[in-house]
Amino acid sequence: MRDFYMKLKIKLVLIFFLFGSFYAFSQPNKKTADDQARNNNLKDKNFEGSIRFVQENLEDTLYYTYYVKNRLVRLDVHENCKNCESTDNYMIFDLNGGTITAIKPSRKMYINVPPKPYTANKEQNYQVIKSKNNKKIQGYKCYQWRVKNKVQNTEVAYWVAQDNFNFFEDFLKLWNRSEKHSVYFLQIPETDGFFPLQSEERTVLREQKMTLRVLDISKKSLETEIFVIPKEYQPYDH
Repeated sequence: MRDFYMKLKIKLVLIFFLFGSFYAFSQPNKKTADDQARNNNLKDKNFEGSIRFVQENLEDTLYYTYYVKNRLVRLDVHENCKNCESTDNYMIFDLNGGTITAIKPSRKMYINVPPKPYTANKEQNYQVIKSKNNKKIQGYKCYQWRVKNKVQNTEVAYWVAQDNFNFFEDFLKLWNRSEKHSVYFLQIPETDGFFPLQSEERTVLREQKMTLRVLDISKKSLETEIFVIPKEYQPYDH
């Protein structure tokens, strides 16, 4: 099965073909008062800025950027262009409104993508391991969370950082993809404020399948306009 981000690329291509083209380590069981206070404080804040990342597998290397402000997420697809600042394919996710919009700037068109309601996975074959293994990524101390499913012959290892990344779990639920990188992350309890700066999907026998790596995180104020469909753009079904 293709991974989450390959499916994203295919989804966008299919949508725009219609136009004529196109997480930090879980704290130890015994938390200190400072840990608890920090966690409570994070819940009242939201990350604002950009997160640029790369997807690497045997078939392709693709680049993406999240732009996050309040409860809005914009996902730009750069495909094989590592340093591109602009894109002709992007999607806007309104986490409060529960809407997804795909946008094609070159054609000045957009289309609303009906989300599939998220329901919690009740399968009992997942094993979640929150280890003390850690390493520095992009200036964050990241801890390793592993999710294994022997029945599916898959393990995903996430290196997660804790900050005010409160958007991520809700983003995954709204986008609601069936790929393992998203499904496995949603099996992990207590993920508020966590974000994976690196994740690696392997078989149980350690055969590498796909890696996602954050290349840059920039906390900065973003203009609201980048999350708004330009007035001159027309809906596909117009």
